[in-house]
Amino acid sequence: MRGPRGTLGVAAVAVAVSLGVSAPALGAAGAAGAAGAAGGGRPAAGLAPVTLTAAQSDITVNRTGRSTFVDAGIFAVAHGSPLQFDVQRSSLTAPIHLSWVIHGPGGSVKKVPLPASLAAAFQGLRNFAVLTVRDSAGKIVATRHVLFCPNVFDPQRAGPDSPQQSPFPQQGCAFMPFTKSSVWGIQRGWGVDVTESVDTSFRLKLGTYTMTETITAPFRKALGLPDATSSATVNVKVVKGPGGGPVGLGARRHNISRTLPRLPAVRTMTNPPRAALPDMVPLPSWAIHLQIRHSNKHHPAVDHLNFNSTVAIDGNSQLDVQGFRNGTGPELQAFQYFFLHGKVIGRVPAGTMLFDNSPNEQEWHFQQFARYSLLDASKTTAVLSHKEAFCIAPTDAYDLLNPGAIWQPIEFGLGGNCGQATALWVQEQLPLGWADTYSQSSDGQNFNVTHLPNGTYYIEVIANPEKLLHETNMANDVSLRKIILGGTPNHRTVRVPPFSG
Repeated sequence: MRGPRGTLGVAAVAVAVSLGVSAPALGAAGAAGAAGAAGGGRPAAGLAPVTLTAAQSDITVNRTGRSTFVDAGIFAVAHGSPLQFDVQRSSLTAPIHLSWVIHGPGGSVKKVPLPASLAAAFQGLRNFAVLTVRDSAGKIVATRHVLFCPNVFDPQRAGPDSPQQSPFPQQGCAFMPFTKSSVWGIQRGWGVDVTESVDTSFRLKLGTYTMTETITAPFRKALGLPDATSSATVNVKVVKGPGGGPVGLGARRHNISRTLPRLPAVRTMTNPPRAALPDMVPLPSWAIHLQIRHSNKHHPAVDHLNFNSTVAIDGNSQLDVQGFRNGTGPELQAFQYFFLHGKVIGRVPAGTMLFDNSPNEQEWHFQQFARYSLLDASKTTAVLSHKEAFCIAPTDAYDLLNPGAIWQPIEFGLGGNCGQATALWVQEQLPLGWADTYSQSSDGQNFNVTHLPNGTYYIEVIANPEKLLHETNMANDVSLRKIILGGTPNHRTVRVPPFSG
């Protein structure tokens, strides 16, 4: 993730005042959208809903090795009202629908359908802009089409009159293939770097260049954008720099630990109300591939089947599991907490948490979250994964247009969720509309298929395997993903038929 740049104090940015968008008009954004309601009046006549603006006209970048990383600092700025897109499908196999959500005066909301081809599934707006790099003679030396995700990690206020907060998600756009709905947006008076999540490394010689970013014709037409404000240019000077390269986005799962205080005691509930219950939905496994660990003098070569597993939260409320010390032993006693209208109404014992002391983990794992097996054609267990315990945390959007979903989880990834070895209390949450993905790629967690016969198998994911967690529906706690193994040991193949045909 790129570092923050501060506000865009640029004279070229004409920040429009609010259209009076209220928090309810922003749907599931909740109270975070209330900041957008301040102010009054209308934007200047003819002002485009979004413009491209350069934070500075001239930049200098270092060439490190054979490539040059160029952050042009060109921002898409929303004017007058938030720029919002809803992307959703009615089921995991249904086509995707893209809508432009227009916020008008008095909290009015209008949805304008857009061609589905403008969305690259849930990954962002397809070919939203094009980058063009020209040398000092005006010759084009590079072009790149840009997949634009408005939900960047560091959106920027575009001026002193901009709202203090943005209600929209800031965790990037989903790349988990079984998302049902998501929301992409830019708060009014805010800007987002169009290329924040795009590779902008170019092979450029030392010298001077211009980089122009232009919103493409399909989006200018769909949003009614004039050409004059749909393009921005920055002068780029490439100089010789030290070794090394740009800092990447880093791992999706962070391991930031902290000790948390105790919560007040609440009553135990044997029959919590349905309105306070989540629904755990194990999604079909994805990113399935084979990995060969080659032999050495101590170990023969083995074929591992790696896969990603995702458990999403549907139903009526978040999943909230909290662990408390029970004496000085190695376990935390786990409880599931129930919420109504944002307040705790009760809890129930839900198993245990154990601290995983391995170097790559260093976190408290809830022991009763999910279980994984590889089943043969008769759906009998062929290989069992040893992965059963997790630090529960939101890593992927699943259904952000669910009426109860929040767009900005208190914690995202594993930052702050998982505690440390000396913790008295650990709270692990998975909000409604979000999902937790774990990549099963370690020995023992993936499946050793070296000596399995060729044929049809199923990756089975079971959520809430011991039925200790209360849910609205336990009939959907199992998912199966069909695979077909072939080849010979150390030369295995795997074919994954499309989900539901």
